[in-house]
Amino acid sequence: MTKKIDLKSDILDDSDSYDRSFYDFFGMPYFLPSQVQDVLSSAAPNEDIELDINSNGGDTSAASTIYSMLKAYQGKVNIFIQGMAASAASIIAMAGDHVAMAPTAQMMIHKCLADPAGYVNADDLRQLAAQNDSVDVGIANAYMLKTGMSQSDLFQLMSNQTFMDAQTAVDKGFADEIAFSGEKTGVADKAPVFSNSISKMPSRDIVNKFNLLLGKAKAFDKLQTTEEPPKAVEPIKENTQTDKSELTKMLALLY
Repeated sequence: MTKKIDLKSDILDDSDSYDRSFYDFFGMPYFLPSQVQDVLSSAAPNEDIELDINSNGGDTSAASTIYSMLKAYQGKVNIFIQGMAASAASIIAMAGDHVAMAPTAQMMIHKCLADPAGYVNADDLRQLAAQNDSVDVGIANAYMLKTGMSQSDLFQLMSNQTFMDAQTAVDKGFADEIAFSGEKTGVADKAPVFSNSISKMPSRDIVNKFNLLLGKAKAFDKLQTTEEPPKAVEPIKENTQTDKSELTKMLALLY
């Protein structure tokens, strides 16, 4: 038997309630490390795991957590990249004992991105750069273990924000097989591959502003609907007096 996991959205960290509240409000899907842990915990001893990926990436720490869980799992982990394995999703893909890519799929690797909150000085920027360098080393380590490439070569690919079609990914060792081809070394003729742009996750500044706006809206609703002493604010529901479309319009002004 095989346990199936679908990674088809942005990757978030379980501990980041701010990001999750943003995604929840707008009905945007996301993927958490706890979802992988739940599947692994329910799997029979040494049961195979199949992880299907079509994701533009997300939180690097969350991706590292998922990568570590999959690498530590005693059973076989099969990765199938159906569409896109970009950024943090490509890190997770490296945990596969066997990685297959659809002929039309793409993989993209790059150096990590930082999103500083508020104003920063030169010392802050230097510290942030050092942190980025450290994260990049960790990312490259996952690629090195899978591909056997040198760190310097991988850093160059990451600096170039490299997109790879299925054949290129197999040739460089990021994947083991092109699916449906019948050959683990790939296919003779590469079909044209067209990629969409990578979606941009909301920045920390935008998420903070959104949560502030949402908090004010909840407080306003409470004043309008009750004269009783204020109680703990409950999560916003679909039938709240706050018009979600109006919040959406106001949020658009923050970008």
